[in-house]
Amino acid sequence: MAIPKKVRPLHYMTGLYIHIPFCRQACHYCNFHFSTQLKHINPLVDAICAEIDQQNTSANPLPINTIYFGGGSPSLLSPQQLHRIFEAIHRNFNTQNCVEITLEANPEDINPTNLQHWKALGINRLSLGIQSLNNEELQWMNRAHTAEQSLQAVELCTTAGFHNLSIDLIYGSEKKSLDQWKSELQWALECGANHLSCYALTIEDKTAFGQWARDKKLIPPADEHAEAQFHYLSQWAAENHWEHYEISNLCKPQHRAIHNSNYWAGHPYIGIGPSAHSFDGQTRRWNVSSNHKYCLLYTSDAADE
Repeated sequence: MAIPKKVRPLHYMTGLYIHIPFCRQACHYCNFHFSTQLKHINPLVDAICAEIDQQNTSANPLPINTIYFGGGSPSLLSPQQLHRIFEAIHRNFNTQNCVEITLEANPEDINPTNLQHWKALGINRLSLGIQSLNNEELQWMNRAHTAEQSLQAVELCTTAGFHNLSIDLIYGSEKKSLDQWKSELQWALECGANHLSCYALTIEDKTAFGQWARDKKLIPPADEHAEAQFHYLSQWAAENHWEHYEISNLCKPQHRAIHNSNYWAGHPYIGIGPSAHSFDGQTRRWNVSSNHKYCLLYTSDAADE
């Protein structure tokens, strides 16, 4: 494993990914790097800003064309914490031609005040972690929001002027029938979103679902269950003139996710934060997957896991 303190200067546009490794609670399916110790967010933000400051290695700041805040739950950050990160970005990178700034957000964090602050910072695309419109399934997955909050969140986003809106949905679980999946996609068609990220539920080892599966408390449905829902997704996209441009991603015409599309095209990107990966066009590197060790690398303060 390589821990990049400085990414090699590039001479072309690249993307910037910021990993925010905090969540209110642990979803039962998620094996991404995160912590629920929210009291340690400030030390982590300090370290992120310090890592960003180490990226500026020349007199000419590197131009970036996309910024993506992922996690974890970036929408947990206060406006002040986000503002500090943006200040670090703007003093170390050339953001003049940045065309897409995405923030992953959970429905329970969507309110008029947050939306106003996000817009003022230049965020022009939201990716909402809705996952399901079935409250039973949401509780089973240990999500922190309800279906009703999801409906309200999308309405608040569009009212606030966020029209570049992506929605995450999960299919293939034992809690989701094909009819329910059809209803969720119909809602997605009508709610104002222009992008969907649809993921088949996967049982990962180091998760609650993984433990349940080992204990025989969870028996995943037959592969044909998820297969039928995926085939319907493809059919739905074709019938409604959405572009199924990547196995898990669909969009209205001209609304591909620019940042993620650049990953798949092999374009360079810089990853900031614990567990974040970077690619300079030739070499791939990644940061340590530990908040404590990451903070020690960049600051004198350490966040517990």
